[in-house]
Amino acid sequence: MSAIVLPFARRFNFRLLLLALLAATAAPLQAQALDFSLPGLSQQTVKLADYRGRWVIVNFWASWCSPCLLEMPELQAFYEAHRERVTVIGVNFEDRAADEVRVFTDQLAVTFPIALSAGHPVPGFELKGLPTTFLISPAGKLVDSHLGPVDAEMLAERLAAQEKASAPAR
Repeated sequence: MSAIVLPFARRFNFRLLLLALLAATAAPLQAQALDFSLPGLSQQTVKLADYRGRWVIVNFWASWCSPCLLEMPELQAFYEAHRERVTVIGVNFEDRAADEVRVFTDQLAVTFPIALSAGHPVPGFELKGLPTTFLISPAGKLVDSHLGPVDAEMLAERLAAQEKASAPAR
């Protein structure tokens, strides 16, 4: 019987060891806060790390994307209603000059920061389509994402849920 148990035990221990090693190597990747540093519309740099300590909505959009343009007034309304504790950053995900992008943001009366990715992926932000919106915690951790258009009410609900989940137990 020990001949049967021993190989099983070795396999079982090996699997546990492998799982422990995978978990140990994955933890540092998840523990790192998200960050990017991208050019903005006025030749300033938009750095996600500058907003540490605040909730941040990061919205990837493009001027050719109708749902993106339709959600911009909603993002602006959310930003205006919650700007004391939340920052919205729009990341234009196309290869356009800042002046061209500014035409769209001016027409839509956008006042939140706009960053330019030149159509390049931004590490830590997996895009499967546009628009895509990410909610980043004050610690810089990705806590929620949404593919497709958002509205101010949806963002407020998701923010409230995350604030409640991250609040210390009393």
